[in-house]
Amino acid sequence: MIANRPSRTAEWVAAIRAAHFRYDRPAIFEDKFAIDLTSRGWRLIVNTPPLYRLVTRLTGTASARGTFMARARYTEEKLESAMRDGVGQYVILGAGLDSFAWRRRDLIGKLRVFEIDHPASQAAKRRRLHGLGVPIPENLEFIAVDFGRETVAEALARSHYRPNHRAFFSLLGTVQYISREALVNTLRSIAITAAPGSELVLSYVQPRRLVEPAQLSTYDRMTRFAARQGEPLVSLYDPAGLAAEVCAVGYELLENFSPREQALRYFAGRTDDLQPSALLLAHLAHFRVCRDTTERSPSS
Repeated sequence: MIANRPSRTAEWVAAIRAAHFRYDRPAIFEDKFAIDLTSRGWRLIVNTPPLYRLVTRLTGTASARGTFMARARYTEEKLESAMRDGVGQYVILGAGLDSFAWRRRDLIGKLRVFEIDHPASQAAKRRRLHGLGVPIPENLEFIAVDFGRETVAEALARSHYRPNHRAFFSLLGTVQYISREALVNTLRSIAITAAPGSELVLSYVQPRRLVEPAQLSTYDRMTRFAARQGEPLVSLYDPAGLAAEVCAVGYELLENFSPREQALRYFAGRTDDLQPSALLLAHLAHFRVCRDTTERSPSS
């Protein structure tokens, strides 16, 4: 993202979530708060069907909404499973305009939520919430972080996060925008501060050479769109390579959830334009922290 400016792709993702909630039936993932969190311009587009269809067709974002809905649903399914196993902390890295804490008020008292994001993006979100008159849930804690100066472990040490208790981490829609070195440093920092048995779900984008020919035009439109927002794709991964890099810094792979598997699980039998082909751009991976390191965070 551009320095000192909120993420524009976060606005886009919230708009796509809002459009999915409004137009797609059956819904893969329901986010009724997304329309209020996105920008005024995107609200106008989403609420004007002909304009929405035109904009999404020109930018290639119509075929992205399947990817975004699948990754959100998958992540929250894995979180629910982790909670049943006793996990009581949820750390959302690069939270953007995520609305989890507002959608799941039923979890107040059961789950502590930590939103970690760039200061400019987080400040913009908080201003928007204030303007809407929306209170901050009592189980939510904002942590503004400049990752050029501070690690995840250091940031969480400033919060009520409990490093000796297992946590669930999500890193969605971020990996492709940071360097490989930055990703490794982030994952290593999580492994240092997370209790063994903690879990992580992340999304990543495959390189162009692995994209099926029929999807290349959509892939190219989306990458150009991201670049025009000032957030070009920086790091692309093949599934085996990504898993190897993550496991090397203290994790074990639980599942590398391919686009085809996503299509079978979430999109089978659909007759609308939310087709499985929309998922050929992004992968999901689920890991468990297995490194019992003595290099714990300062607050442990």
